[in-house]
Amino acid sequence: MAQIKYIKDLYENEEASLREICRITGHSFETVRKYAYQENWSEDNLPDIEPQSYPVLQDFIPIIDKWLEEDRKAPRKQRHTVMRIYHRLCDEHGFTGCYSTVKKYVRKKKYVMKTLSAGYLPLEHPKGWGQVDFGLAEGEWAATGERFPFYALTISFPGSNNGVTQAFPSQNQECLLEGMKRIFEHIGGVPPRLRFDNMTTAVAQVLKDGERVLTDGFTRFMLHYRFQADFCNPASGNEKGNVENKVGYSRRNAFVPVPVITSFEEFNEQLLEWCEKDADRLHYKHKVPIRELWEEDKAALLELPQYPFSVFRYTTLTVSKTGFATIETNKYGLSPMLAGEKVQAKIFYDHVEFYHDHRPVGRFPRSYKTNDEVYDWTQYMSTLCKKPGAIEHTRFFHQMPQRWQDYLASTKGKERKSALQLLSEIVADGNSEFCDDALEMAAANGRADVDSLRQCYYMIAKKEYRPDPLKLSGAPLLNYNPNLSAYDGLMGGEAHG
Repeated sequence: MAQIKYIKDLYENEEASLREICRITGHSFETVRKYAYQENWSEDNLPDIEPQSYPVLQDFIPIIDKWLEEDRKAPRKQRHTVMRIYHRLCDEHGFTGCYSTVKKYVRKKKYVMKTLSAGYLPLEHPKGWGQVDFGLAEGEWAATGERFPFYALTISFPGSNNGVTQAFPSQNQECLLEGMKRIFEHIGGVPPRLRFDNMTTAVAQVLKDGERVLTDGFTRFMLHYRFQADFCNPASGNEKGNVENKVGYSRRNAFVPVPVITSFEEFNEQLLEWCEKDADRLHYKHKVPIRELWEEDKAALLELPQYPFSVFRYTTLTVSKTGFATIETNKYGLSPMLAGEKVQAKIFYDHVEFYHDHRPVGRFPRSYKTNDEVYDWTQYMSTLCKKPGAIEHTRFFHQMPQRWQDYLASTKGKERKSALQLLSEIVADGNSEFCDDALEMAAANGRADVDSLRQCYYMIAKKEYRPDPLKLSGAPLLNYNPNLSAYDGLMGGEAHG
């Protein structure tokens, strides 16, 4: 700056010519003319602190860009550091430049990537972004022919118009998270960003400024799979119109005629197959198969986490005096011996596990009815042994195997008590599947008494163990020739040599 001031002083105050200033200062004519004629000295432009070109790094920039783009899908701990990029360039691609050059470019590139990502609008449908919604449908149980409502969870991808659907008996948090988990695993990745409505399974509270307080379970699920969640304004389903349309499309096609369902597990496998076939149809706008456009969406998905997320929630319950634990109006029958005790319930979307003092005390299919009672007859065997006469009047008697219902109904007194003790022993051994087998074997041999039943059970479940004979190899042979002459003398006979 002192040299610039000297040039300006020579030109303005000393009235020296430009060429004379060149001789005095030693600067080029262009430099002298620039500062001699300059009139605006305000500093309007920020100085360049980042290089505008990277001549040494130029040929390696596409490689760095590729690594940084791939890092966006990887967990934070498994992304490239600048030092790792530098070492890989040197080791794998023969880079001979310095570390600082790589550092400056990576810093600038990450800033540009962050700026571009923050500039997306929801209507632009960035690659890999999805929308989530439940849709109500109706099915028919294969076993009973009874009609029942179910909920189809759909994740759609507006960029390609692809969608994946899974069916559940409810739209509670366990069903939501289990469905999302299954869809993530099916597509082989996690959408970076998902749009939801304000479902209570995800949003605990909508604040005045539009912020959301999320439920703990949903927050843990987000952290585990590393996706970001957007939520529509209240009563604004049009903000996720793609998934709204996809829900209707699935209802009109996958659920017509009314599906006959054996189990949700089997039905969901069929739904995944249907979704795969549906991706072969043409996109409504681009007139190319949805599957081709889906490949671009799929390439933008985040990697699946190393550990799968276990979808359940805990709650603590007190067992009633009749041995019931109540969850959402439905009663689950535990052992009457637990009456008054506190138990922990591990609630999954399809079953409930109960624990007392960290020991499992019951496992039941989860009921989605109202005021339902779910029993497990095996839980009551020890109590029934004390009250054998009450068995036909219990609510779980008809849950027992049919053969045992008939057999117990034909017994009385001590015989019934002995039969219940045998059945309790079979259950305690964890061999409930052998209950009917023991009765069948006894009947085939014309026997029906409890002792014969017990013997049949032992023959089936506790097979006799007979060890194989020892197989000795190379055993020594004994050559034993005793001398019996002493005995001949005692007997009065002649001695034999």
